[in-house]
Amino acid sequence: MTALPRTAASLPRRLTGTLKENRAAWAFGVLVVTWLAAILFAKGFDSVSSFRYLVQTAAFLGIVGVGQTLVVMMSGIDLSVSGVVALSAVVCAQVASGSGGTAGIAVALAASVLVGLANAAGVTWLRVPPMVMTLATGTIVAGALLVYTDGSPKSAKVALLGSLANDRVLGVPLAFVLWIGITAVAAWLLHASRIGRYVFALGNGERASRASGVPLARTAFIAYGTCALLAGVSGLVLLGFTSTSSLTMGNPYQLLSIASVVLGGTSILGGRGHVLGTVAGALLLTLLTALLASWNMSEGVRQIVLGLLIIGLLLAYARERRS
Repeated sequence: MTALPRTAASLPRRLTGTLKENRAAWAFGVLVVTWLAAILFAKGFDSVSSFRYLVQTAAFLGIVGVGQTLVVMMSGIDLSVSGVVALSAVVCAQVASGSGGTAGIAVALAASVLVGLANAAGVTWLRVPPMVMTLATGTIVAGALLVYTDGSPKSAKVALLGSLANDRVLGVPLAFVLWIGITAVAAWLLHASRIGRYVFALGNGERASRASGVPLARTAFIAYGTCALLAGVSGLVLLGFTSTSSLTMGNPYQLLSIASVVLGGTSILGGRGHVLGTVAGALLLTLLTALLASWNMSEGVRQIVLGLLIIGLLLAYARERRS
């Protein structure tokens, strides 16, 4: 029998190694398996309307998750995204009720970016740990919104936001199209630009990056500013979806945005991952939440299941990083 060439014999090993390294591919694989399980063991998941609704609602989380990916990749974290989502929706509704929708959108996005810049300033100039800094700014934002609205935020119907949240393009929800467009830009920024190389360098070691001349402050301001901007965009799309604003509407996205990043294969320690994995992570979380709800599981049980899943993946990735 003729022996296989060395390159051919080693091909399965190389393919296995590549698949093992590609966490984003694994995330999409898990998503497909979970979707098939939902179709087989739950009602309503095999319809086109169900698929459309799931990708539409996943976009709200996914947009926040893309921004969170930028920060986590540089070994940071942003716990203020929940406050920024609410800030954007509430401020837009308040301003739009008096000055119009365009002014509301502009003011809301500007306020969101300011929070991100404050996070970056605290992390880089004051040397406050990212978890502490972003948790503090998120708490300040929540308190400021309570004072600003006197506990009664307004509702508003903004035509542009309603279109972004609810309209379709060739049958595809426009919110999903917006999410994929944002993801494409973020993928270029992370994986094909100089800023992306800086982000990965900082995620692999801040001291070595500083010694190599990586501009920590500029990179942090771009990452945290973009993260807050995208959280603001998500808040605006949510406002368009519901036509109401709430002081707590961003609360679910604090944990879920981090979870989508982790489920998508990005290392919580930074320096490793792909923004496309976050797309799979957000879709998977939305699907799991809907699946557990279809089985009449309580909110508490759903949170326990998702929390255990996140802990398991964190332990697995941490063990892989150490090895």
